[in-house]
Amino acid sequence: MLTSHRIAAFDSSDKSRRTREEVLNSLEAFTYKSRDYLEDESFIGASIESVRTTLEEKLGAASDWIYSAGAEATEKELKAKLKELEDIVKPVLSRKTEAIKRPDAIKDLKDTIAHLKEVVQLVDGQIKTQIRDSSKSSESVASRSSVVPSPSSSSADPLDELDDDATASSSVEVEEPEITEVPTIYNDDDLKKLQELSTSAQKWLDDNMAKQEKLKATDDPAFTAKDIADEKKRMDDVIMDMMMKKMRHFKPPGQQKPKPKPKAKPKKKASKKSKKTPTEEEKPVAPEQPQDSGDGPSDEELAEALKKAGINADGVKLKNMGFKDEMTDETGRKLKKLNIDKDSTEEDIQRAIEELTKEAGEKKGHDEL
Repeated sequence: MLTSHRIAAFDSSDKSRRTREEVLNSLEAFTYKSRDYLEDESFIGASIESVRTTLEEKLGAASDWIYSAGAEATEKELKAKLKELEDIVKPVLSRKTEAIKRPDAIKDLKDTIAHLKEVVQLVDGQIKTQIRDSSKSSESVASRSSVVPSPSSSSADPLDELDDDATASSSVEVEEPEITEVPTIYNDDDLKKLQELSTSAQKWLDDNMAKQEKLKATDDPAFTAKDIADEKKRMDDVIMDMMMKKMRHFKPPGQQKPKPKPKAKPKKKASKKSKKTPTEEEKPVAPEQPQDSGDGPSDEELAEALKKAGINADGVKLKNMGFKDEMTDETGRKLKKLNIDKDSTEEDIQRAIEELTKEAGEKKGHDEL
């Protein structure tokens, strides 16, 4: 029966054997594949002739060694032989790969720089909008706050004091002007960070492309596709951070904050003018005064003339019914118009009354017949 120690030793030996076989297989495969590289145009274009000559010699020696001393070589010896060949081939393969990837990688980086410049403009515009909106809000509040009621004049109507006393006990709610909140999405530090990144990225690309143009296809590249990807990621991270700042201020329609209920409008103090001077609708309708055509006397003048003539006209109100010579009183009784004018004397009025009386007597006698 095998002990645990012997089992562990057996497992370790078996693992070492498998690892050695894997390295040997890798060496053989790499040897065959590298012979194909010597006939590959892109490999030839990325390597100088002396390198290809050395590689060809090393490949021949490696093949002979594998089937002789290599059969009994240790894992370490096999790895050393494999590395000797890789040190010749891998630099050439790297230059070949970079030459293929570089154009697309540069295009992607240029697109990202262009996008970054657009973000710079977006952030700059947003900051200017924030400043403008904040200024407008402040100006609006200042404008509303500067409107105050005019103080009452010392020469105002004495009834003003009564109006003030009547309203002194009632409090009026005055709506306080509020500054509209303007969200601060970006600040000057954000803008500066973007501008500096855009400038440095463009400079990095320009400098490296200038160096690359001076190199031959057989030289190691001035910058790799990985270097380009790292520079692109540096910009992408900042762009994403700026976009997230804007998104944090955006809320879908269902998540919008409910609008505050509008404050009740303050009760307006009744103007003193409206208290002392009734409106047209509130004015009492004065009795319609009798109207006369021509230059006849007014009611007041007629009443004064009758009074001077010894006739009491109190309570007598005449109503013009459209007839020139006849009018009616409040009971509808027809009355004759005095044949006088506004310049009539007391004698003229007395004579006009006597004529009307005489005419009335004659008319009554005629009616009785």
